[in-house]
Amino acid sequence: MKIKLLMRSAAFKTILDSKLKEAGFVSELVDPDQPLAPQLAEAEVLVNGRRNLIDRSIIDLCPKLQLLHQAGIGYDKIDVDYCTSKSIFVANIPLANAISVSEHTIFLMMYLAKDLHSADGSGLMIKRVSGTLGHELEGKTLLVVGLGATGIEVAKRASVFGMHVIGVTKDPLSYKPGREKSFFVEGIKEPSALSESIPKADFISLHVPLNEETSGMIGAKEFDMMKRSAFLVNVARAAVVDREALFDALQKKRIAGAAFDVFWEEPADPKDRLLKLDNFMLTPHVAGWTAESVDAMAGIIAANILRVSEGNSPLTLVNPELLRQ
Repeated sequence: MKIKLLMRSAAFKTILDSKLKEAGFVSELVDPDQPLAPQLAEAEVLVNGRRNLIDRSIIDLCPKLQLLHQAGIGYDKIDVDYCTSKSIFVANIPLANAISVSEHTIFLMMYLAKDLHSADGSGLMIKRVSGTLGHELEGKTLLVVGLGATGIEVAKRASVFGMHVIGVTKDPLSYKPGREKSFFVEGIKEPSALSESIPKADFISLHVPLNEETSGMIGAKEFDMMKRSAFLVNVARAAVVDREALFDALQKKRIAGAAFDVFWEEPADPKDRLLKLDNFMLTPHVAGWTAESVDAMAGIIAANILRVSEGNSPLTLVNPELLRQ
């Protein structure tokens, strides 16, 4: 099968090719600076790892496409409905980077709690920065929004730090009332209870997909509910948070701070006004980018490609409607 990669990382290609080698496959990187049509004309598999918008204009360049694979969990940049209409499988990677992202989430929480942003530049080189006083995580309340694989891993790690963890998630009944401790949380509520949970939180961590229900779910109303000492962590998608409301809340110190691993435009413009605030921290969408997670992601992609080549559907199929056609 002709496998094309929309991604920057040659290292990822090397790892993926090592997984594909046993099946006799290799992959080719797409050069975004060259015309796409001749590069994609023969593609039977397209792996998207650049957060590219894969709309019908791109899909129509791939008349032989059988599988469109997102190199990660979020597929909000892919026109899934159009792929389904063209009988193209869409797959993602829902579990492989859960540990990496959860560890990064805890790192961001600790960075905010220790107020390290106030100790940047030359301040890091001196014994103590005057006026910088951090906080402990122990005893603080963490609100995890979205108890999927990553959210549960975050809850697990936060509980080890002695935090009180509460969760808001879609379909909370699937977690069976009375078994909350099994998911390292002290209570699980449905999304409609978000407003009653926000005022309790010292930290809010977002782990939801971007869709019509979640777009802008944290806005001016929610920021007004937060404690002035509270922190917001977002490793999901930037647009889950209202951009203007976030800037306003941070600038006016209505919340203590925020740390994101995602941004509305990636890479972010260094001149963006959010990046000039002393209570906002951004990492460059690397939460899930570790040697272990990349190896696992490559393994899932390779397994799905092999299955499609053998006439089967991917294990992590996003558009199951194809199976009923």
